[in-house]
Formats: sequence, C-alpha cells, structure tokens
Amino acid sequence: PAEHLRLPNLEDVREGIVATKIAAHAGDIAKLPKERARDDEMSKARQEIDWEKMFKLAIDGEKAKKMFNERRPDDLNSCSMCGKMCAMNTMNQILKGEDVSLA
Repeated sequence: PAEHLRLPNLEDVREGIVATKIAAHAGDIAKLPKERARDDEMSKARQEIDWEKMFKLAIDGEKAKKMFNERRPDDLNSCSMCGKMCAMNTMNQILKGEDVSLA
C-alpha cells in the first residue's frame, strides 16, 4: 500500500509481502483441500490456547508474538481482549465438566 503514497521502506515491503502471503493462502484454501491442514492446526492451537504453536503457525508469527507481548494477558489461558470471558477457555472448562462462573 505504501507504494501508492511514498517510496516504500523496508517495513512497508515486509508488510506488503505478508499481505500477499495471506491472499495466496486464502486462494490455496479455496482451491487445494490439503492446504486446509495448516488452518485446522491453527484452530486446534487456538482452542487449546497454545500461544507458542499459534505464533509458529501464524503467517507473520513474529508480529503476532510482538503484539501478544505488548499486552500480555494476566491469565495465559485467555487473551488480553477477552480475559475471563474467553470463549475458548469457557468451552474447554465445559468439556472437562468443570463449573463455569464468569463472575
């Protein structure tokens, strides 16, 4: 996007490459069923709240880890946005037969 406004710097080029990878990945999923495996792994990592695996599987894992570390959650079984209202954590508790209280 920067090339339409200015001469791109190194970070602009990097962001453009990441955007291209995301677009290509979306196309691959639509056309190639085997490409869905990575997304399924990411879904499982999210459900398990496995941060390191999410960073590893992310298209831009470095940026994901940086953003995570900028606003680390108090409880690593949720994100800093949802906190104790985390749908994944709540569902995991239900599946384990645990009592769920959001109070």
